[in-house]
Amino acid sequence: MQNNEWTYEEFHAFAMLFAANADGHITADEEILITPTLSAGQYEQIKRVFQECSDAEALDIILSYKEKYCATAADKERILADMRLIYEAHNGFEQIERGIHHIFERMLT
Repeated sequence: MQNNEWTYEEFHAFAMLFAANADGHITADEEILITPTLSAGQYEQIKRVFQECSDAEALDIILSYKEKYCATAADKERILADMRLIYEAHNGFEQIERGIHHIFERMLT
């Protein structure tokens, strides 16, 4: 699977994995929020790609979809709101997650 050919759902899952991993690990609660729109196979492929990426590579992948899936203010707000749900799924919106969220707000504008 080429990451430049992802559907919105695949891109969304990748971005949510990045958000979920802000504190260094991805919990089962976070994965439950990420997986509903993907088949198990799709999710495993996206997760594998995510796990093989450095943070810089993952950010590059997310930014490569900015024009395609985050073109409007509504698109950006939707992604940021979904990320916030991921952050809050574990122990609330912690400092590291607030920092990551702020970076995404700036990246997507």
